[in-house]
Amino acid sequence: MTRRFIFSFIVILFVCVTAFSQEVLNGTLLKADKYYINKDYEMAVLFYLKYLEKFPRDYYAERQTALCFNKLNKPDDAIDHWPIVVESSEASEKDYWEYGKSLLMNNRGPEAKKIFMVLSRSTNKSLAAWAKTYVNPVALYIDSSQTRVIEVNGVNTDLPESSPFIFKEKLFYVTDLARSNRIFNAQTDMESQRLSGALKKDSVQFFPSLIYDRLHEMGIHGQFCFSPDGYVLYFCKAVSNKEMKIKSETPYFKFQLFTLTMSTINNIQPEIKKFKYNVPGSDLMHPWVSADGKRLFFVSDMKGSMGGKDVFMCEMLNGSWGPPVNLGSEVNTPGNEVFPFLSEDNVLYFASDMRPGLGGLDIFSAAPATEKGKYYQEAENVGAYINSRFDDFGIYVMKGSMKGYFSSNRKNNTDDDIYYFLRKN
Repeated sequence: MTRRFIFSFIVILFVCVTAFSQEVLNGTLLKADKYYINKDYEMAVLFYLKYLEKFPRDYYAERQTALCFNKLNKPDDAIDHWPIVVESSEASEKDYWEYGKSLLMNNRGPEAKKIFMVLSRSTNKSLAAWAKTYVNPVALYIDSSQTRVIEVNGVNTDLPESSPFIFKEKLFYVTDLARSNRIFNAQTDMESQRLSGALKKDSVQFFPSLIYDRLHEMGIHGQFCFSPDGYVLYFCKAVSNKEMKIKSETPYFKFQLFTLTMSTINNIQPEIKKFKYNVPGSDLMHPWVSADGKRLFFVSDMKGSMGGKDVFMCEMLNGSWGPPVNLGSEVNTPGNEVFPFLSEDNVLYFASDMRPGLGGLDIFSAAPATEKGKYYQEAENVGAYINSRFDDFGIYVMKGSMKGYFSSNRKNNTDDDIYYFLRKN
């Protein structure tokens, strides 16, 4: 009787411990998913990795881990997980596509080409188009010999510099003091990025300068711009769910747009206004105002987007901005379209991680539409050597469209720097 009791007790204890352990692991995965849904990929990946310690090679956890590293711009870490993902019977074509891009980012082109050759026969038009472009990228190199790209001097440091533009003969750009990963989702409201400026000696020589010193103290996140007359600064910053009056068990942040009236910059309380179309719970970021001041472009995942981040536009109506409109499938995809810029000849430039390109973020251009009901013609890759197999984004095209500046991490895949480009024809 005693032996039976002991045996039964051990069995019950084992079942309870096993059930408890499983509950803990399920809780670990649940926490990881919650962080992922809230786009806190730094925290999410920690819990996915913890889960994988107990269940190595689990398809879902391996895939989520790889996606987190992709989102955090860490392809050298992601590549450790994608091979395991695609070995699974559950692997999808999109998994293979992500694996192929990760191979590209890790300088393993021949292996990537094999993946894309298979995907080029996919029934998914987006994946097939991407794969065909990479397998036979001749079109992207047609004019590459006519494009010269030079790293600028006097601006780039071991910190990330990005989103350059020229205003009143001065170069403005963003410097990230925290070396944070360039992702399109707010992780914190820490004011780690600052507006930086430089005086121009020539096209590639600059002297760092403290321009609008009060702006260096103000927290901004990512691309910013001035109104054509310089009277208003458009920028975005991270706002907590608490500030947006949204209840949540897990605190989170979203980018929201703001304007600053420059004439009040030296006041004790500068005139800063919220953009009237901010959507609590959605990101609004990367503002750009057209040279005539009649159009405002920005990036958002607000209602009406096609998947990730999309480019939206507002038009000036009776002295104020009209409601945002999505620029449609000619520009946007289920991926991320970010860093919009409108040239003086009304060509829209932006970066995308979904449209067919050379890898990472590529820069695209879209000419004004001639067809009624559309805003722009189908976007086209601007080609090499402006684009590379790494991330290229934040372009500023000068008058005439033959020269300008852009951001890229092509040098070492970790540090964003500013480059000058010049087209010969």
